[in-house]
Amino acid sequence: MTQESMILEDEYVALKPMQPSHIKDLYRAGKDLAIWQWTTANYCQTLDITKQWVESCIEKARLNLQQPCVIVDKTQNEIVGSTSYLNISVEHKSIEIGFTFLNPNAQRSFVNRRCKLLLLTHAFETLKLNRVAFQTHEKNQRSRTAILGIGATFEGIHRDCRIQ
Repeated sequence: MTQESMILEDEYVALKPMQPSHIKDLYRAGKDLAIWQWTTANYCQTLDITKQWVESCIEKARLNLQQPCVIVDKTQNEIVGSTSYLNISVEHKSIEIGFTFLNPNAQRSFVNRRCKLLLLTHAFETLKLNRVAFQTHEKNQRSRTAILGIGATFEGIHRDCRIQ
């Protein structure tokens, strides 16, 4: 899988490979502290932290460990968040969609469902994968509801899977 050429879009949203030129827009999209309530880190706490995070994502993309994308709301021509393919296992034909954040103005709108549809369609129809997984914090009810809302099946809660 090569991240550089992966642009997924429909008439309303676009998922584009994360680039250093997106740092300021991602920082602006992620400034609301409520976004980061259920995450292990706030990647948009400061502009410098956002820069370090973007550089780390790009390095992981180079190593084919992650495919980070910015989320563009085409109706406003604005970056409203980020999402990634991660836990890429070509051998097992599986992938995870995660590290997603959306500016509160884009939450509960068409943006997340359209992005997930683009990512799922690409994973199953283009990459020919067998499994796509999602993870969220067990207390993040909004995210859990959104995941179930796109037809995902709840499989369980991972306990102590991350050191915080």
